[in-house]
Amino acid sequence: MCPTRRGAALVTAAVIAMLLAACTSGTVSSSTGKTGPAATPAPTSARPDGRPAPSATPAGESVLPCSAGTAVSQAQVAPLQVVLGVVALPASPGYPALQTSLTGGPQRLFAKTGLVIRPGTTFELIVPARFTSRLSIGWGTPSQRVVVSNCASPGGGGWLAYVGGYWIDHPACVPIIVSAGGKQQQVHIGLGTACPGQLPPQGPTQS
Repeated sequence: MCPTRRGAALVTAAVIAMLLAACTSGTVSSSTGKTGPAATPAPTSARPDGRPAPSATPAGESVLPCSAGTAVSQAQVAPLQVVLGVVALPASPGYPALQTSLTGGPQRLFAKTGLVIRPGTTFELIVPARFTSRLSIGWGTPSQRVVVSNCASPGGGGWLAYVGGYWIDHPACVPIIVSAGGKQQQVHIGLGTACPGQLPPQGPTQS
């Protein structure tokens, strides 16, 4: 038997009501696909790709705390590799592999090294997808993506350094992607072991 017009209208109204309830329930599922530590609050600002930053940092992402920086000289920057003009990293082959020490958690090794940035620049440091289960980076909160957004230098110009480093499950030569101004460049950093052509750690290291 075919439904009456009145019955069909009631069914339609019920379906619409269900859809409206779903849309206004306040439950939103994440679609970022990112993994890592829980989100931390972040100021609203422009991201390197021009999109506004959300009011809270996505999972697996952290924002560099600009106020924690310390001015460093050009001489201190010289041994590092300047990438895309925005950040100086201890990258191979010009800089020795970093020493590692034991720490807790599944990423049981920590390589302490400062992050040296050029003030007034905006960029991201990204752990490639194939390493996100093994590696975290952080100069504030450990994550798989660090956002640097226009940190000002108290004295103007120069470079700023931040305390932090890399967490890894076992010694490895790891890739790090720098993204700035619509460009990307990948470098490799030895954590507890040397990358090809790189000197080994220059001091005691745990494996």
